[in-house]
Amino acid sequence: RAYKTPLYLLTVFAFAGNALYGLGQVLRSPWLLVVGQGTKCVVFGCSGNALANHAVYSCAGPKFRSSSTALRANVQSLGMGFGPFFGALLTKIDLRAGALTLNAYTSPGWFYSLAWLAMLAWLLFVPEPARLFEEGPAAGGAGQTSSDPEAAKRMPDSKISWGLLAVAATTVAGALWEVSTSTIAQQYFGWNLMSSCLFIGAVFMFGMVSGEIVRAASRRLSVNEADIVLSGLFGLVLSSLMLYWYVPAVAPAGIVVGNQVLHAIGSILVITCVNAARSYCMTIAMRRAAMRSKACKETANLGVAFGMAIGRALGAFLGMGLAALPGGCNLAAACITGLSLLVLIPVAAPTFFKQLRSA
Repeated sequence: RAYKTPLYLLTVFAFAGNALYGLGQVLRSPWLLVVGQGTKCVVFGCSGNALANHAVYSCAGPKFRSSSTALRANVQSLGMGFGPFFGALLTKIDLRAGALTLNAYTSPGWFYSLAWLAMLAWLLFVPEPARLFEEGPAAGGAGQTSSDPEAAKRMPDSKISWGLLAVAATTVAGALWEVSTSTIAQQYFGWNLMSSCLFIGAVFMFGMVSGEIVRAASRRLSVNEADIVLSGLFGLVLSSLMLYWYVPAVAPAGIVVGNQVLHAIGSILVITCVNAARSYCMTIAMRRAAMRSKACKETANLGVAFGMAIGRALGAFLGMGLAALPGGCNLAAACITGLSLLVLIPVAAPTFFKQLRSA
């Protein structure tokens, strides 16, 4: 019944996963690498997202939940921006101390294991948040059947399901861009690993700043979340068109640089639109689920967590695979365009969008 207890456990898992990752590089064991990545990403990523959403709806009032959800996403974008920056710096480390090896491959695991140890120590001094808005036990007992109206309310409706799909699809799009860009920047732009890392980190930083601007504007102007989602998805379609490589194999240097600049601007807009659409889709889905029942809210919360965890994994696989193929830049961009159009199709129905606005 406390947040700090599972946070302690999740932090320990994250520390252990990163330590196993560093150890796997030293021992050259692919199994340790897989176990380490699975421990820190699946356990902490999925469970951490579910815990964060639960805290928003238990500790924040109804008027602040949308803003709190967006703030969490913006802080996450900030963290993802620091990741490539630290990754670029850690590539320059090459130290040996007995059996311990610190280099471009092992340093990330050891560095972030220490970071999670610091997080664990910090948690000792953080007070347990007050659950001022937590609901009572979920209604309904074991004797209910699927025909019972109360039992039916425990399952997500079409609007909630669409919101969960949108969260997963935009997460795939964001991860696909992130992973594919590291290859595209080196293959098409001729950048080295350091430049690629710094570029990706800078884009996520811009995403955090733009997300905060959207959050502040939506609160000040009382913009409906569905309108932000529609703008974000439509903007994702348009900005993904800037990610294609339009230049032929042989072209003047000025045209090549122009396409690189277009791709860089498109990358910033893609991450901005992904963050906006995902954050406010999550808000709509969670609020609509909470209106149905507590059990439905808990189901939606798990759906959001699994959608984000699986979405990042799927996006990473797609980004890595597509970018390595001939014409990989265009294949990755087409996948982002297709995902955003897929989520946009239901919103084209006026009745569906009207119901989203009234959620």
